[in-house]
Amino acid sequence: MVDKRLETQDAGVLGRLSAKHGVPVKCVHAPFLLMNRSVWGNYAGKIGRSIELARELGAETVVVHLPYYWHLAYARWLKNDINRFTRENGAVLAVENAILLNVRNRVNVSFFNDLDSLKMFDHVAFDTSHFAISRVDILDAWRELKDRVAHVHLSDNRGHGFDDHALPLQGKLPLGQFLGALRRDGYTGLICLELSPRALESSKPERVVPHLKESLEFCRSHYNG
Repeated sequence: MVDKRLETQDAGVLGRLSAKHGVPVKCVHAPFLLMNRSVWGNYAGKIGRSIELARELGAETVVVHLPYYWHLAYARWLKNDINRFTRENGAVLAVENAILLNVRNRVNVSFFNDLDSLKMFDHVAFDTSHFAISRVDILDAWRELKDRVAHVHLSDNRGHGFDDHALPLQGKLPLGQFLGALRRDGYTGLICLELSPRALESSKPERVVPHLKESLEFCRSHYNG
């Protein structure tokens, strides 16, 4: 994920880390979080430079966010041009379903943040925790979107209305069934464990690797059947 830290924007640094740890970079997440709004300019700059970074690293996919209601130019571009742009440039731009804000009631502040609208995009990034906040059943969402899903952000959700990105089996989502559905339907895209620092107990470094190993084993066992 590209953010304000310069090392996340530098293909040389990332490439050296990838080689050192033997972990290839398969996807670049463009800097669309509100906290990164100053990184790489407007939506065109964020997307263009993320594609360049992905190509330098040999990554297959660039994840982009849906536009907020005040991002009118970006919304028009997504609706009218992203699919043509993707086909002409050979880039896989996967549009991620968005969170809802939990302000007394859950509030949607993004354009195109429903299943029917997401179907307009050639490539979708499927975030299980985000669908949970939206009260969308992830198995139903998979059935609707599976022909377009190019990337999966997998995490659990405790059902309290927040994007907690919990470890598998820490929440209420049927992640085992979901992974089984991906396998049965022949999904060959990327599955990324997107887990929060709190869930990983990052304040206790000795707990992080065991949590990651357990989460990875959960995914492998359910996806491989």
